[in-house]
Amino acid sequence: MEENFYFIELFEKYKDLLTKKQKDIFEMHYSFDLSLSEIAEEKNITRQNVSDAIKSAKEKLVEYENILQIKGKSDKVLGLLEGKINQDLYDKIKDIIGK
Repeated sequence: MEENFYFIELFEKYKDLLTKKQKDIFEMHYSFDLSLSEIAEEKNITRQNVSDAIKSAKEKLVEYENILQIKGKSDKVLGLLEGKINQDLYDKIKDIIGK
């Protein structure tokens, strides 16, 4: 479950860098909780194609994070600020960086 949350966070940061097919299938699976079979039926492709698209999207998301480190840097900034500023300002910063 924690791994799913990690990939959802990466998806929110880097979804525009994925292909339309990867983006659609990833979102159907992780955001709408559809099974591989349900997605395959909806997209008129095989379960294996769905699985491959999700795997490819996850690999790309990790690659983008390794290069750009947007999530990692956001997490560090929030970690530094947590408890040091008032909650309202902390929440505003979280909104700005997409947390």
